[in-house]
Amino acid sequence: MENYFNYFTEIEEHFQKRRGQARPLSPLDWSLIESLREAGVPLEVVLRGVDRAFDKRSKRRGRVGRVNSLAYCTQAILAEHESRKESRAGRNEPAAQAGEADLEISQLLELLDSARRQLEALPGRSRAVELPGLKTVVETVVDSLNGVMLEIRKSQSLDYEALELKLNTLEERILAAIFSGISEESLLEAKQETRQEIHRHKRGLKAEHIAMLEGKLMRKKLLQEFGVPRLSLFYLPLN
Repeated sequence: MENYFNYFTEIEEHFQKRRGQARPLSPLDWSLIESLREAGVPLEVVLRGVDRAFDKRSKRRGRVGRVNSLAYCTQAILAEHESRKESRAGRNEPAAQAGEADLEISQLLELLDSARRQLEALPGRSRAVELPGLKTVVETVVDSLNGVMLEIRKSQSLDYEALELKLNTLEERILAAIFSGISEESLLEAKQETRQEIHRHKRGLKAEHIAMLEGKLMRKKLLQEFGVPRLSLFYLPLN
């Protein structure tokens, strides 16, 4: 399993370097990177795809403006991934083992405790008070998070993949409460804004990729609007 942190940060840094600007990536870009990781696209393939896209662009005459989204490189990344799969077909090569620079336990506990405190303060925030059912769900998630932290303190070694699954499950419970309690008008507005964001960058993306990104971006948008901290191992340091 690719290291959670290196995969995201190295792609971001490499893209910023090729773009010539250190502006942070957009939520759409983060969703795209997450989709690439979930699809099993190796880090080195993504980086080569980014280079491939920018190298091709540099050879074009009359190019204007700056590349503003990682989505610009999507086709090149996918092409690089397909090329790699074809070149390895029939070789029966063992999967490469990616080294993991696991979080220090103490640092991880600090990040989880910070997320827990943010969740405890959530029911009093402006948007959260609109959803009475959210308070109950958040309370149960906080209890579960306390249990997760206790397990981490007692563990001799940590299964980061299993931990990520637990954290994602807790995040899903909060999202479900938001989706079930939010008004139809607010939900429609969030969907429209999400689709508008994707529409600006969807060139070259397949329908299934657009649908996947729409779902991911919609979820992140709602979590941000209601002030819910992300519970993924990667997003914990960004809360």
